[in-house]
Amino acid sequence: MADGNAGEYALGIGGPLSTNPLFTSLSALGGQITAKATEFNTALGISLNGSATDRAHKNTVRGELNALLDEGADGVDSIAKGNVEILTASGYHLTNPAGPAPSAVGTVSLTGLANVAPTKLGLVLNITGNVWAVVVERQNADGTWTKIAVFTDLNDTVVTGLVSGSMNTFRVCAMAAANQTSEWSASMSAICT
Repeated sequence: MADGNAGEYALGIGGPLSTNPLFTSLSALGGQITAKATEFNTALGISLNGSATDRAHKNTVRGELNALLDEGADGVDSIAKGNVEILTASGYHLTNPAGPAPSAVGTVSLTGLANVAPTKLGLVLNITGNVWAVVVERQNADGTWTKIAVFTDLNDTVVTGLVSGSMNTFRVCAMAAANQTSEWSASMSAICT
């Protein structure tokens, strides 16, 4: 990024990191970025008609600013975990005005139900593509559906708290970044032991 844009870019990050409640753990760093961006803008202005020493100072401050921005990017990445809205709120999206586009949500289908213990049914799932979580709904006696679980560990998809001897009908859908959801799967029924 050209020197002329770097200071404003950094100010656009320092502000959100300092004030947005999503980034409370980064608020002190946001203040440091803002202060260093202000120092850089001043050094840049002096260096334009200044001496070699002024240009060297500007370059040193730019390096320090870049290090703070890298630290902030790592912190935002660990908080956002790919969530586009959180990434956008940080200000780092300013290098691409359109912002990053989330990957399309994958699919999930229910291929089996297994009694794993009394009052517990394990869901056998076929998952393809970008799936961060699986939402499970159970059909009520009146034909409506109620969400009963959201599994983020796709290796542990056991529905608990069921009534022994009851017939249970489930359907599932996939979730991914930006709260994208897939279509609901075909339903499947089983009697819980």
